[in-house]
Amino acid sequence: MPLPALQPPPPSATRWLKTALLRGGCLLSCCLGGLAAGADPVDAGRDAPFPWTQFLAEAFPEGLDPERSRQPHTIRDPGPDTASYPNSPETLPRGGIYLETSPVFFTGAINGVQPRSYNAEYLLRLGLTDRVEFRLYSSGLTWQAAGNGLPQSTGLSPLTFDTKIHFWEENREWFLPAVGFEAFIQTPWGSPAFNSGTQPGISMLFRNTLFWGLMAEYNVGMTSDSTQAGLVPIDVVQWAFTKSITDDFDIFVHGFQNESALPRLSAQTVVGAGFIWFPSDRVSVYGNWGAGTDKSGPATTFQLGVAGSF
Repeated sequence: MPLPALQPPPPSATRWLKTALLRGGCLLSCCLGGLAAGADPVDAGRDAPFPWTQFLAEAFPEGLDPERSRQPHTIRDPGPDTASYPNSPETLPRGGIYLETSPVFFTGAINGVQPRSYNAEYLLRLGLTDRVEFRLYSSGLTWQAAGNGLPQSTGLSPLTFDTKIHFWEENREWFLPAVGFEAFIQTPWGSPAFNSGTQPGISMLFRNTLFWGLMAEYNVGMTSDSTQAGLVPIDVVQWAFTKSITDDFDIFVHGFQNESALPRLSAQTVVGAGFIWFPSDRVSVYGNWGAGTDKSGPATTFQLGVAGSF
């Protein structure tokens, strides 16, 4: 008579639970692995062709517009900020670096405020994310003539820490401007002759595309009057209307009330005109002229500069 087949003992509840968890974990891992393999990276900037951009993608994760970090860097978009009085609401892509310098910057005497001067300003810009930009600015090496009870002076102008944030792009259908925000602190770190103490400033930055291909940029904000002792708040406005003549050459008219966007010119009302030339995607050359329209403005200003994208 054949013996009955032996039956395995019933699994215990503990053994059954371990088996279920193991199989469930394997299934979940396979599913997640498949999704991860077929999905885009969390931040496309980590795969950018620029090592500096990859580093910033790790340090400052960006989920708003990560594809911009992959695009080639160009000085055309955005253009140089020091070419005209207002600053653009646009920021550099993450990892983008601009160096803007004006080796020729002449400012005529401002009656009762300051004598004529020459300086070689510079602005270093770094895109931390696709919407946040860190900036270092100074009027650089400066010579100021004697006048208004002051002796002739030569030295370094104070260093200014600056940041710019891009909020949103322009909506042409509703005529809503592109909007950004800028805040800076001018430090006392410079030659004693040009030390005006710690001076803060904030501005809202706007840009609209108008008829006939005109582009309007305008800033509205508050800063402190560097020509007076202590913190004396003043309202400031800067504007520019730009027209592209060719793909490589722009002209503009511009002006400001009380002070230019960067802490370099203080006066009442100044208007003028200028140009920007793009000989390549990495280099731009620009110049502008301005003049005061009242007794408190400089007789004339003249600037010639160059900017490079790295």
